[in-house]
Amino acid sequence: MRNTITVVLADDHRIFRKGLKSLLSDKAHIEVLAEADNGDEALKKVGQHKPHLVIMDIGMPKMDGIEATRQIKERFPKTEVVILSMHAKKAYIDQVLKAGAKGYVLKDSDEDNLIAAINTVHNGGYYLDSPIADQVLSGYFGGKTKRELQEQADPLSEREKEVLRLLAEGHSNQEVADILCISRKTVENHRANIVRKTGVQGQVGLTKYAARIGLIDLDLWE
Repeated sequence: MRNTITVVLADDHRIFRKGLKSLLSDKAHIEVLAEADNGDEALKKVGQHKPHLVIMDIGMPKMDGIEATRQIKERFPKTEVVILSMHAKKAYIDQVLKAGAKGYVLKDSDEDNLIAAINTVHNGGYYLDSPIADQVLSGYFGGKTKRELQEQADPLSEREKEVLRLLAEGHSNQEVADILCISRKTVENHRANIVRKTGVQGQVGLTKYAARIGLIDLDLWE
């Protein structure tokens, strides 16, 4: 069973916020702990509830989402921030990323993108909505293409992920070969490629990497 992701919502538009709460509350693995209608209140709610994530608007009274993000990351570094905003300008995106946000989703985006952002950021990754990802990442990473960036962030093939998941669960090379109906030599080759691409070695390293990219839940294997 997937662990519950706890969330605080910060947006000064009450009707939008209530709709967002309803949408997230339909997801079994997400729990909305509190709501805030400005950045200052968001900071207080985070201090009170210690959520995994804050879903944060940018344009809010008293304290905007950029400053609220900065202060949340300074005071409560274990709480991550996903920006949900109507602003698609790179200047806003740059500021919130520098403030410590790890996700940025546009308000007119599909709801699946927001759920993907929540899951990705909770699992330790970054998520940028596709309309803005190319321009932002090209600036940060020296003009690399979207495909190059995806390969850099997620270097393993689907088959290598299957092998990694099984190895991380404690199966031997021969057991992995039997499960996937491939030869032991092929498993050994996949394992060598995983080590080469990720730089991790040994059972502990492979298990931790598999957990970090969401292939296994460490809580279930402890």
